[in-house]
Amino acid sequence: MSEAGDVHTLAYATVSAVMYGLAGYKALAWVAERIPALLLMAVGALAGGAAFTAATPVVYRWLGETSGISNLATLVVYTQVIVCFGCLRALALLWSPRRLAAGKGGRSPRGIGMRGAVRRVLPRYAAAVAVMWVLFLSADLPTGEKPLTFDTAFADRPPVFAFLLVYQAAFGWALWSMVYVCCQRLKDVHDPILRGSLRLLVIGCTFIGSYGVCKLIAIFGAVLGTHALDVLSSDVGPALSSLGGVITATGWTRAALRTRRQRRRDFYALETLWTTVTQADPGVILHSPPSGSAWEFHTLRRAHEIRDGQLALRPWISQHIVNAARRLTDEQGLGSPDRDAPEHDALAAAAGIRGALEALRSGRPPGMPCERLPGIDVPPQAERRHLVAVARQLDSPLVARVLAEAEQ
Repeated sequence: MSEAGDVHTLAYATVSAVMYGLAGYKALAWVAERIPALLLMAVGALAGGAAFTAATPVVYRWLGETSGISNLATLVVYTQVIVCFGCLRALALLWSPRRLAAGKGGRSPRGIGMRGAVRRVLPRYAAAVAVMWVLFLSADLPTGEKPLTFDTAFADRPPVFAFLLVYQAAFGWALWSMVYVCCQRLKDVHDPILRGSLRLLVIGCTFIGSYGVCKLIAIFGAVLGTHALDVLSSDVGPALSSLGGVITATGWTRAALRTRRQRRRDFYALETLWTTVTQADPGVILHSPPSGSAWEFHTLRRAHEIRDGQLALRPWISQHIVNAARRLTDEQGLGSPDRDAPEHDALAAAAGIRGALEALRSGRPPGMPCERLPGIDVPPQAERRHLVAVARQLDSPLVARVLAEAEQ
């Protein structure tokens, strides 16, 4: 094998390993959480890994020689790429800002959902694959494997040219629609983990899209009778696609790992608050230890148990303490005046809980019980961050100051 072939074999094998690892990681995450996007990522990464494996020169030649169909690996590679980017197109539909905006008119913010996205993508991409197979098998290619130069070597044959155009159209539509959607989402997303993942996805898809541009330039050059640009198809394009695949996989993996670490931190940050509020009613606790991929489940359950404990403490929470905490919050400029902000009412909730436990121990209920628990109306997507903020305030000097002022 030539030195160039050795380089491509190493590069493609490396990217394949990365994509297979990502597919396994996302599959395990989907088994644990059943989030549709995770399943699409897993299938897409698996197809991407299979495409890079089949494109590896040694595997490419083996497929052609074993099957007896000249350059069959090209058809296998491009089919897998279409599957991969069909999944990416479905992701783009799920993540589209228009899907989020659907809730503004009173309709469900879930939009088309997983089934709707698949119904819109599957027929089109299945048709593209069928057309590609018909065109490829009707091309009557001569024997001789072309693992790195198929596109430019046979682009002057009408069936192959049509085959390549169908492939590039399906591939490019999915890719650039994902870039567009991610750029739109970046305008509205404030979570640093998600923003970082979206940025890397945009960068990775741009590199992969540049592969498509290089391929098209070289293909049209070959059709026009010049092979001076073949290097764009055989070397530059594959290098860009390999780099883009690694960047995209890194973005998805990095976001998943950071999210997992954040869930663990949230779980342990809620430990003190959970221990404190459940003193009023230990019966709200469901005993089972946290483990493995179940951090999200246990963190959500812990948040529910904290809320149940707060409700059990409600008759003992003083409105005077809550009001004092809110005045101090305003004086200190703490948190945000926006009631949807997770930090809103964190000090009031923490002070109210501490005061309620002291009243419970003394057996003296407050003269004016709290009418509405502070932070109880925080929206679901902000509840965990709100409770973490409450946990951090629970033993703070500000809470001690509020309780001291309330006793005066």
